[in-house]
Amino acid sequence: MARLDNILKYEFFHAEDFISDTFFLEWVTSPSNREYSAFWNKLVEIYPDKCIEIEIAKDILLNNYQGQGLNPLEEEELWRKINKSLLS
Repeated sequence: MARLDNILKYEFFHAEDFISDTFFLEWVTSPSNREYSAFWNKLVEIYPDKCIEIEIAKDILLNNYQGQGLNPLEEEELWRKINKSLLS
């Protein structure tokens, strides 16, 4: 099971932060992994307000993986948010 200090780092994450998180990407691409699912279920239990952000991030990633992708304006906006969050 994931350690609590690993969960605490996600307290202030938004959708664009989850999208750029390696562990989140691993979970989205391996949804049947029980350890990953347990971690993210525990995170939502601790931070229920993150559920919407997680769902938005999952939707964006899954749409991209399925070839539906973002239109150029949506992609540009997402990259702007990601870069802004990295500089903060």
